[in-house]
Amino acid sequence: MPQNIPLTPELARLRGTWRTVYPDGNDAPPVHLAAEAVRELARQMLLNQFVLIYDVRAQQPVFVSAGIERVLGYPAADFSLERLYQDIHPNDAATVGRGTVLSAEYVARYKSETLGQVFSMAYRLRHQRGHYVQMLRQNYGLYADEEGNVLVIASIYTDISAHKRSDDVTFHCTDERLQQRLEQDLSRLRPALSQREQAVLALVLAGRSSGEIADELCLSVHTVNTHRRNIHRKTNPRYLPGLQLYF
Repeated sequence: MPQNIPLTPELARLRGTWRTVYPDGNDAPPVHLAAEAVRELARQMLLNQFVLIYDVRAQQPVFVSAGIERVLGYPAADFSLERLYQDIHPNDAATVGRGTVLSAEYVARYKSETLGQVFSMAYRLRHQRGHYVQMLRQNYGLYADEEGNVLVIASIYTDISAHKRSDDVTFHCTDERLQQRLEQDLSRLRPALSQREQAVLALVLAGRSSGEIADELCLSVHTVNTHRRNIHRKTNPRYLPGLQLYF
């Protein structure tokens, strides 16, 4: 396992959040999981996936499946959470870190109510060979203690490079309480619209078609549709249904 990898600011904030729930976690032994249950979970992974099981009280990984070598190019024996956070694309790190902290605060507040809920983010992770992989990370609680505190979280990582071409960070939670917080908090981290995108957006909201917008702004229809996709990426598409055909 790699040694002396410095903590990123994002990982340091995440650990600080969990320490408010488990202040004595540094002295806690890692949770023991039944070996057969772990092997069964690993067997369910597809070729473009690996699973990480993490003890949030002890702040230690309990298990990483062998699929990490297919997805990120290095064996499970070389895994550390510090490395995983170091390998997040620099342009994605702030949003991924903030979203993960918000999800930790949500789990700390609602405890066992969150079991069964899924928090997901799509962002870029660096492969061992140096290129970046588009990754979908899906987190969910595995189980909680007698007081309802979530002890163990599983994260399924899926390489979605064949499907996701844009470089934006996307996120979703099946629990609307966290989803609303994510939308409110992370919207300020989205890139601002350019002047041209603002002009296109104003016409979209006025009900104009791409052809009409192209004529009015002296652009090609292809360029207008590219602007619409960029606006969709930078804004909350839930409230801009006129953009969704072009995403």
